Amino acid sequence: MLELNSSNLSEYLFSTHKIPSPNPSIESLSGGVSALVFKITTANSSFIVKQACSRLRVKDLWVSDPSRIERDFLFLSAFKSLLPRESLTEALWYDAQNHVLGMSTATAPATPWKKELLSGIADPLRAGQAGELLAIIHEMGGGLRENYPKLADKTIFQQLRIEPFYERLEISHPRYAPMIRRLRDRMLIENSTICHGDFSPKNLLTHPGGLTLVDHETAHFGDPAMDVGLFMAHLVLKAIHAKSLRPLYADLIRSFLESYVGNQRQLDFNYQQSSLGHLGVVLLTRVSGTSQVDYLDESQKQEAAKLAHDLLEGEIKTWKSFPPCSW
Repeated sequence: MLELNSSNLSEYLFSTHKIPSPNPSIESLSGGVSALVFKITTANSSFIVKQACSRLRVKDLWVSDPSRIERDFLFLSAFKSLLPRESLTEALWYDAQNHVLGMSTATAPATPWKKELLSGIADPLRAGQAGELLAIIHEMGGGLRENYPKLADKTIFQQLRIEPFYERLEISHPRYAPMIRRLRDRMLIENSTICHGDFSPKNLLTHPGGLTLVDHETAHFGDPAMDVGLFMAHLVLKAIHAKSLRPLYADLIRSFLESYVGNQRQLDFNYQQSSLGHLGVVLLTRVSGTSQVDYLDESQKQEAAKLAHDLLEGEIKTWKSFPPCSW
Protein backbone atom coordinates (compact mmCIF):
# COMPACT_ATOMS: atom_id res chain seq x y z
CA MET A 1 0.00 0.00 0.00
CA LEU A 2 1.36 3.39 -1.03
CA GLU A 3 0.71 5.92 1.71
CA LEU A 4 -0.25 9.14 0.00
CA ASN A 5 0.95 12.59 1.01
CA SER A 6 1.28 16.03 -0.59
CA SER A 7 4.68 15.06 -2.00
CA ASN A 8 3.78 11.85 -3.85
CA LEU A 9 0.10 12.42 -4.64
CA SER A 10 0.70 14.20 -7.95
CA GLU A 11 2.92 11.39 -9.25
CA TYR A 12 0.38 8.76 -8.11
CA LEU A 13 -2.52 10.48 -9.89
CA PHE A 14 -0.55 11.07 -13.10
CA SER A 15 0.96 7.57 -13.26
CA THR A 16 -2.47 5.99 -12.75
CA HIS A 17 -4.03 8.22 -15.43
CA LYS A 18 -6.33 10.07 -13.06
CA ILE A 19 -5.06 13.46 -14.26
CA PRO A 20 -3.82 14.39 -17.75
CA SER A 21 -0.69 16.23 -16.61
CA PRO A 22 1.42 16.42 -13.44
CA ASN A 23 1.51 19.16 -10.81
CA PRO A 24 -2.15 19.83 -10.07
CA SER A 25 -3.19 22.07 -7.19
CA ILE A 26 -3.38 19.96 -4.01
CA GLU A 27 -5.25 21.02 -0.88
CA SER A 28 -5.17 18.88 2.25
CA LEU A 29 -8.60 18.61 3.88
CA SER A 30 -9.73 17.30 7.24
CA GLY A 31 -10.27 13.55 7.13
CA GLY A 32 -11.18 13.28 10.78
CA VAL A 33 -9.26 10.59 12.63
CA SER A 34 -9.64 7.83 10.04
CA ALA A 35 -8.54 9.07 6.62
CA LEU A 36 -6.33 11.32 4.52
CA VAL A 37 -8.37 13.60 2.26
CA PHE A 38 -7.17 15.92 -0.51
CA LYS A 39 -8.86 18.25 -2.97
CA ILE A 40 -7.29 18.07 -6.42
CA THR A 41 -7.72 20.88 -8.92
CA THR A 42 -6.53 20.72 -12.52
CA ALA A 43 -7.13 23.03 -15.45
CA ASN A 44 -10.31 21.14 -16.35
CA SER A 45 -11.61 19.49 -13.19
CA SER A 46 -11.76 19.35 -9.42
CA PHE A 47 -12.22 16.20 -7.33
CA ILE A 48 -11.55 14.61 -3.94
CA VAL A 49 -9.04 11.87 -3.14
CA LYS A 50 -9.50 9.89 0.07
CA GLN A 51 -7.27 7.17 1.55
CA ALA A 52 -8.20 5.19 4.66
CA CYS A 53 -5.66 5.00 7.51
CA SER A 54 -4.89 1.68 9.20
CA ARG A 55 -4.38 3.34 12.60
CA LEU A 56 -6.81 6.06 13.61
CA ARG A 57 -5.40 9.30 14.97
CA VAL A 58 -6.60 9.13 18.58
CA LYS A 59 -4.82 8.82 21.93
CA ASP A 60 -5.75 5.18 22.54
CA LEU A 61 -4.77 2.38 20.17
CA TRP A 62 -7.50 2.07 17.53
CA VAL A 63 -6.84 0.14 14.33
CA SER A 64 -9.04 -0.83 11.42
CA ASP A 65 -8.58 -2.51 8.06
CA PRO A 66 -7.99 0.26 5.45
CA SER A 67 -9.93 -1.81 2.90
CA ARG A 68 -12.99 -0.25 4.56
CA ILE A 69 -12.70 2.52 1.95
CA GLU A 70 -14.54 0.10 -0.36
CA ARG A 71 -17.64 0.70 1.77
CA ASP A 72 -17.50 4.36 0.83
CA PHE A 73 -17.55 3.28 -2.80
CA LEU A 74 -20.35 0.77 -2.32
CA PHE A 75 -22.55 3.18 -0.36
CA LEU A 76 -22.17 5.90 -3.00
CA SER A 77 -22.95 3.38 -5.73
CA ALA A 78 -25.97 1.96 -3.89
CA PHE A 79 -27.69 5.30 -3.26
CA LYS A 80 -26.58 7.20 -6.36
CA SER A 81 -30.05 7.12 -7.94
CA LEU A 82 -32.08 6.83 -4.71
CA LEU A 83 -31.19 10.06 -2.92
CA PRO A 84 -31.53 13.67 -4.07
CA ARG A 85 -28.62 14.54 -6.38
CA GLU A 86 -26.87 16.94 -4.00
CA SER A 87 -27.15 14.58 -1.02
CA LEU A 88 -24.07 12.57 -2.05
CA THR A 89 -20.86 13.05 -3.96
CA GLU A 90 -20.22 10.76 -6.93
CA ALA A 91 -17.70 7.93 -6.86
CA LEU A 92 -15.27 8.46 -9.76
CA TRP A 93 -12.86 5.55 -9.27
CA TYR A 94 -11.69 3.08 -6.64
CA ASP A 95 -8.14 1.75 -6.14
CA ALA A 96 -8.46 -1.43 -4.07
CA GLN A 97 -4.69 -2.05 -3.89
CA ASN A 98 -3.94 1.29 -2.21
CA HIS A 99 -7.33 1.81 -0.55
CA VAL A 100 -7.98 5.07 -2.35
CA LEU A 101 -11.27 6.53 -3.58
CA GLY A 102 -11.77 9.38 -6.03
CA MET A 103 -14.99 11.38 -5.66
CA SER A 104 -16.62 14.49 -7.03
CA THR A 105 -16.67 17.56 -4.80
CA ALA A 106 -19.74 18.63 -2.87
CA THR A 107 -21.82 21.59 -4.03
CA ALA A 108 -19.89 24.80 -3.27
CA PRO A 109 -19.65 26.51 -0.90
CA ALA A 110 -19.83 23.52 1.44
CA THR A 111 -19.26 23.77 5.20
CA PRO A 112 -19.32 20.96 7.78
CA TRP A 113 -22.52 21.37 9.77
CA LYS A 114 -20.48 20.73 12.92
CA LYS A 115 -18.69 24.03 12.34
CA GLU A 116 -21.98 25.93 12.21
CA LEU A 117 -23.27 24.19 15.33
CA LEU A 118 -20.16 24.99 17.34
CA SER A 119 -20.33 28.65 16.28
CA GLY A 120 -23.84 29.12 17.67
CA ILE A 121 -25.88 28.65 14.48
CA ALA A 122 -28.86 26.38 15.19
CA ASP A 123 -31.03 26.05 12.09
CA PRO A 124 -33.97 23.62 12.57
CA LEU A 125 -34.32 23.40 8.78
CA ARG A 126 -30.93 21.66 8.64
CA ALA A 127 -32.01 19.22 11.34
CA GLY A 128 -35.19 18.46 9.43
CA GLN A 129 -33.20 17.82 6.26
CA ALA A 130 -30.93 15.46 8.20
CA GLY A 131 -33.92 13.54 9.56
CA GLU A 132 -35.42 13.16 6.11
CA LEU A 133 -32.12 12.03 4.60
CA LEU A 134 -31.51 9.39 7.26
CA ALA A 135 -35.09 8.13 7.02
CA ILE A 136 -34.79 7.70 3.24
CA ILE A 137 -31.55 5.75 3.65
CA HIS A 138 -33.21 3.43 6.15
CA GLU A 139 -36.38 3.07 4.06
CA MET A 140 -34.60 2.39 0.76
CA GLY A 141 -31.61 0.44 2.07
CA GLY A 142 -33.56 -2.70 2.90
CA GLY A 143 -34.12 -3.47 -0.78
CA LEU A 144 -30.43 -3.35 -1.72
CA ARG A 145 -29.16 -6.52 -0.05
CA GLU A 146 -29.05 -8.63 -3.22
CA ASN A 147 -27.00 -6.08 -5.16
CA TYR A 148 -24.61 -5.15 -2.32
CA PRO A 149 -23.91 -8.35 -0.35
CA LYS A 150 -20.51 -7.07 0.87
CA LEU A 151 -22.30 -4.58 3.10
CA ALA A 152 -23.65 -7.52 5.12
CA ASP A 153 -20.14 -8.01 6.56
CA LYS A 154 -19.90 -6.15 9.89
CA THR A 155 -16.15 -6.55 10.48
CA ILE A 156 -15.39 -2.88 9.89
CA PHE A 157 -18.36 -1.76 11.97
CA GLN A 158 -17.09 -4.04 14.72
CA GLN A 159 -13.65 -2.39 14.55
CA LEU A 160 -14.85 1.20 14.40
CA ARG A 161 -18.00 1.20 16.54
CA ILE A 162 -18.83 -1.98 18.46
CA GLU A 163 -15.41 -2.68 19.99
CA PRO A 164 -14.24 0.89 20.81
CA PHE A 165 -17.66 2.26 21.79
CA TYR A 166 -19.69 -0.61 23.23
CA GLU A 167 -17.30 -3.34 24.35
CA ARG A 168 -14.81 -1.00 26.01
CA LEU A 169 -17.64 0.85 27.74
CA GLU A 170 -19.07 -2.45 28.94
CA ILE A 171 -15.77 -3.12 30.71
CA SER A 172 -15.34 0.36 32.18
CA HIS A 173 -19.01 0.64 33.28
CA PRO A 174 -20.03 -2.87 34.40
CA ARG A 175 -23.19 -1.44 35.97
CA TYR A 176 -24.59 -0.94 32.47
CA ALA A 177 -23.10 -4.06 30.95
CA PRO A 178 -26.44 -5.90 30.50
CA MET A 179 -27.99 -3.04 28.52
CA ILE A 180 -24.85 -2.38 26.49
CA ARG A 181 -24.60 -6.09 25.70
CA ARG A 182 -28.21 -6.17 24.52
CA LEU A 183 -27.59 -3.21 22.24
CA ARG A 184 -24.40 -4.78 20.90
CA ASP A 185 -26.01 -8.16 20.28
CA ARG A 186 -28.91 -6.51 18.48
CA MET A 187 -26.49 -4.68 16.17
CA LEU A 188 -24.71 -7.93 15.36
CA ILE A 189 -27.95 -9.80 14.61
CA GLU A 190 -30.07 -7.13 12.92
CA ASN A 191 -29.66 -6.65 9.16
CA SER A 192 -32.95 -5.08 8.11
CA THR A 193 -31.49 -2.17 6.16
CA ILE A 194 -28.34 -0.25 5.31
CA CYS A 195 -27.08 1.84 8.21
CA HIS A 196 -24.54 4.61 7.77
CA GLY A 197 -22.74 4.03 11.05
CA ASP A 198 -21.36 7.60 11.28
CA PHE A 199 -24.31 9.84 10.51
CA SER A 200 -23.17 12.98 12.35
CA PRO A 201 -22.86 16.77 11.83
CA LYS A 202 -19.17 16.47 10.95
CA ASN A 203 -20.14 14.27 7.99
CA LEU A 204 -22.96 16.52 6.77
CA LEU A 205 -21.81 19.39 4.58
CA THR A 206 -24.16 22.37 4.36
CA HIS A 207 -24.61 24.37 1.16
CA PRO A 208 -27.40 26.35 -0.53
CA GLY A 209 -28.89 23.15 -1.95
CA GLY A 210 -29.22 21.40 1.41
CA LEU A 211 -26.91 18.76 2.89
CA THR A 212 -24.30 16.42 1.43
CA LEU A 213 -23.49 13.26 3.39
CA VAL A 214 -19.85 12.10 3.32
CA ASP A 215 -17.65 9.41 4.92
CA HIS A 216 -19.42 6.08 4.53
CA GLU A 217 -16.70 3.71 5.79
CA THR A 218 -18.91 2.18 8.48
CA ALA A 219 -21.92 1.51 6.21
CA HIS A 220 -23.43 -1.96 6.71
CA PHE A 221 -26.70 -3.88 6.91
CA GLY A 222 -27.64 -3.55 10.57
CA ASP A 223 -29.75 -1.87 13.23
CA PRO A 224 -30.98 1.60 12.13
CA ALA A 225 -31.73 2.59 15.74
CA MET A 226 -27.98 2.97 16.20
CA ASP A 227 -27.81 5.67 13.51
CA VAL A 228 -30.58 7.62 15.23
CA GLY A 229 -28.99 7.36 18.67
CA LEU A 230 -25.54 8.35 17.41
CA PHE A 231 -26.88 11.39 15.58
CA MET A 232 -28.89 12.56 18.57
CA ALA A 233 -25.78 12.21 20.75
CA HIS A 234 -23.94 14.69 18.57
CA LEU A 235 -26.81 17.18 18.77
CA VAL A 236 -26.98 16.74 22.55
CA LEU A 237 -23.25 17.45 22.90
CA LYS A 238 -23.61 20.60 20.78
CA ALA A 239 -26.59 21.67 22.92
CA ILE A 240 -24.57 21.29 26.12
CA HIS A 241 -21.74 23.28 24.52
CA ALA A 242 -24.17 26.05 23.47
CA LYS A 243 -24.92 27.05 27.11
CA SER A 244 -27.55 29.84 27.02
CA LEU A 245 -28.58 28.88 23.47
CA ARG A 246 -29.50 25.37 24.57
CA PRO A 247 -33.26 25.78 23.91
CA LEU A 248 -32.48 26.46 20.25
CA TYR A 249 -30.41 23.29 20.04
CA ALA A 250 -33.13 21.31 21.78
CA ASP A 251 -35.38 22.39 18.92
CA LEU A 252 -32.87 20.83 16.51
CA ILE A 253 -33.36 17.46 18.19
CA ARG A 254 -37.15 17.81 18.00
CA SER A 255 -36.99 18.90 14.36
CA PHE A 256 -34.75 15.94 13.46
CA LEU A 257 -37.03 13.42 15.17
CA GLU A 258 -40.20 14.94 13.70
CA SER A 259 -38.75 14.75 10.20
CA TYR A 260 -37.42 11.24 10.70
CA VAL A 261 -40.78 10.03 12.00
CA GLY A 262 -42.56 11.66 9.07
CA ASN A 263 -40.44 9.71 6.59
CA GLN A 264 -40.05 6.36 8.39
CA ARG A 265 -42.56 3.62 9.15
CA GLN A 266 -41.11 1.19 11.71
CA LEU A 267 -40.88 3.22 14.90
CA ASP A 268 -42.37 1.13 17.70
CA PHE A 269 -41.56 1.45 21.40
CA ASN A 270 -38.62 -0.97 21.21
CA TYR A 271 -37.07 1.01 18.35
CA GLN A 272 -37.29 4.26 20.30
CA GLN A 273 -35.97 2.64 23.48
CA SER A 274 -33.03 1.13 21.57
CA SER A 275 -32.14 4.45 19.95
CA LEU A 276 -32.12 6.12 23.38
CA GLY A 277 -29.83 3.36 24.66
CA HIS A 278 -27.43 4.00 21.77
CA LEU A 279 -27.64 7.70 22.57
CA GLY A 280 -26.48 6.95 26.11
CA VAL A 281 -23.60 4.76 24.94
CA VAL A 282 -22.32 7.31 22.42
CA LEU A 283 -22.62 10.20 24.90
CA LEU A 284 -20.59 8.34 27.49
CA THR A 285 -17.98 7.27 24.93
CA ARG A 286 -17.61 10.82 23.66
CA VAL A 287 -16.94 12.29 27.11
CA SER A 288 -15.03 9.50 28.87
CA GLY A 289 -14.24 6.76 26.37
CA THR A 290 -12.13 6.05 23.29
CA SER A 291 -13.32 8.93 21.10
CA GLN A 292 -13.69 12.03 23.28
CA VAL A 293 -14.86 15.42 22.02
CA ASP A 294 -12.54 18.38 22.43
CA TYR A 295 -15.05 21.23 22.81
CA LEU A 296 -16.62 20.57 26.23
CA ASP A 297 -15.21 21.74 29.55
CA GLU A 298 -15.11 19.41 32.54
CA SER A 299 -18.47 20.49 33.98
CA GLN A 300 -20.13 20.03 30.57
CA LYS A 301 -18.62 16.56 30.27
CA GLN A 302 -20.03 15.69 33.67
CA GLU A 303 -23.48 16.91 32.60
CA ALA A 304 -23.33 14.79 29.45
CA ALA A 305 -22.21 11.78 31.49
CA LYS A 306 -25.12 12.29 33.94
CA LEU A 307 -27.58 12.32 31.04
CA ALA A 308 -25.93 9.19 29.62
CA HIS A 309 -26.35 7.43 32.95
CA ASP A 310 -30.05 8.36 33.04
CA LEU A 311 -30.50 6.95 29.54
CA LEU A 312 -28.65 3.73 30.34
CA GLU A 313 -30.70 3.35 33.51
CA GLY A 314 -33.79 3.40 31.30
CA GLU A 315 -35.25 6.51 32.92
CA ILE A 316 -36.02 8.03 29.50
CA LYS A 317 -38.06 5.55 27.48
CA THR A 318 -39.54 7.33 24.42
CA TRP A 319 -38.74 10.22 22.13
CA LYS A 320 -41.65 12.18 23.62
CA SER A 321 -39.56 12.50 26.78
CA PHE A 322 -36.52 13.77 24.93
CA PRO A 323 -34.84 16.19 25.05
CA PRO A 324 -35.33 16.86 28.76
CA CYS A 325 -38.09 19.38 29.47
CA SER A 326 -35.58 21.54 31.37
CA TRP A 327 -33.91 22.32 28.06
